[in-house]
Amino acid sequence: MKKSQSEPKKPEKGPSIFGLQRTIREQQRRADRDDKKIEALNRTVAKLTEERDSFKQRYSAAMVSLRRKERENEALIVKIDGLEKHIATLTKARFGESTEKGEACVVEEEASTEARKRGQQPGAKGHGRTKRDGLFEEHVELFLEQNCCSTCQTPFKMLPGTDDSTIVEYETMLSLMKFHRARYVRQCKCPGPKVITAEPPPRLYPRTTIGNSLWIHLVVQKFLFGVPTNRTLKDLALKGLGLAAGTVTGGLHVINNLVEPLFEQIVQFCRNADEWHADETSWRVFGENTADKKTNNWWLWVMSCKQAVVYLVDPSRSSRVPNAFFEHSNGLLMSDRFSAYKSLPKAIQKAWCWIHVRRDFLNMFRLKKFSAWAKGWLMRIANLFVLNEQRFKLWKDQLNFGSEWELACKRLSSHVEMMKLEWQSELLKPLHKQQKTVLNSLKRHWDGLTLFLTDPRIPLHNNLAERLLRNCVVLRKNSYGSGSDWAGKLASKIFTLFQTWLINGLDPQSLLLDYFNECSSNPGKPPPSIDKFLPWKMSDERKREFTLPPSFKRPA
Repeated sequence: MKKSQSEPKKPEKGPSIFGLQRTIREQQRRADRDDKKIEALNRTVAKLTEERDSFKQRYSAAMVSLRRKERENEALIVKIDGLEKHIATLTKARFGESTEKGEACVVEEEASTEARKRGQQPGAKGHGRTKRDGLFEEHVELFLEQNCCSTCQTPFKMLPGTDDSTIVEYETMLSLMKFHRARYVRQCKCPGPKVITAEPPPRLYPRTTIGNSLWIHLVVQKFLFGVPTNRTLKDLALKGLGLAAGTVTGGLHVINNLVEPLFEQIVQFCRNADEWHADETSWRVFGENTADKKTNNWWLWVMSCKQAVVYLVDPSRSSRVPNAFFEHSNGLLMSDRFSAYKSLPKAIQKAWCWIHVRRDFLNMFRLKKFSAWAKGWLMRIANLFVLNEQRFKLWKDQLNFGSEWELACKRLSSHVEMMKLEWQSELLKPLHKQQKTVLNSLKRHWDGLTLFLTDPRIPLHNNLAERLLRNCVVLRKNSYGSGSDWAGKLASKIFTLFQTWLINGLDPQSLLLDYFNECSSNPGKPPPSIDKFLPWKMSDERKREFTLPPSFKRPA
């Protein structure tokens, strides 16, 4: 039966009284939470407002004090300028580029006729392929795996000749050499031991299990390439050789005594020279403090002549070190303007480095208010280097005579005289204190700065000594210095040997191995004669035998 269409709909049920009560309670809890949040926010706003008012009061007081101090600081302007210069110098040293060309390159470019771009110049002849004549050659023949047509399988016909190419590979091999010494027994009644054994293998010192070639690797990696011994031991461990650090330390103790006679001979030869370069750098020596060593901050000094380089490690940076070295010497010393070199006796002429003078003006150039004034001096110094190089090139080519030589000397001396008249006239003017400081320093050192006018051999800079310290600085940065006094002395001795051989074009690795082999004939003691390890006593044949490979760039 169908429902009637007029049947009324059922009324919808409304929410119950209990549901309304729950809704009211929930809204009441939300309202309470909101009230608490508002109270917390009000407290925060009040606190911030109080802090703001307090800050405003402190700020106002600080501004009043600042304005009062600004009126009182007029007498401190000179000191502030000096501090700004010092900050600029420290910022440049800490965060700037290591080269000085970055900020003042425009000065050198204006001093030359045309700025030269870096790298190989257009149209210049290239150096070609690098020669590798000293490498062992291994010839490998390569053939096709399938020497026939992939479609019809017809074999290919091999052509005469080959398509050649070259690849350089690096392979290292550690070997454990076991020596089997034959034994013999007497068959006669002559006096002496009945059992006779073959001679033992040569060792650097008794009972060592490290061969001379491995000792060379350890010493060269550290003192020539700046690799800490710990890293070298880890590298050897990756190749299968576990070597205790204590074993290496004990061997280096012996090496320290073995190289002592060679070191002393080089020191004596350098003292007897007549022209030197000198410089110093910091060197850490750790371990227990003694009466002579109250701090870890020691100094590494370098004294270099034409054929020898000497390094000295000392806890002092005072004049005692150079005075002791040059006590009985006569000649000319090129160095920076450090006070320790100024105290040397009159028998030592002091030639000062123009690069350090240039650095004074470069520091002024970084200050905007002195940049124009400093730029003029930087250009004069740049022209000085150009004119001196022109004269030196003629002297080097043995053309130190005739009109061209006289013209070069006249141009150089005229430029130096013009520079002297310039700083003399500027010192009579009312200059800033910092400007006067730089010019007065130039005035005090003028005699030593102009010694090169009478001798073309004298350079304008001390770059040789600074380059000879680079290798030491690399090791210092990688290993922080030396762990004890004897280790610091060993470092100075090995540096002396390596750099002396290098500046004479000799291979330090091969020469030190030959020296260790000589020591092995009498384990633990230096050889009776060391003349053949001194470059100035070597025969020409021996120099050719140990000459440096052409690919190794020696210090210039």
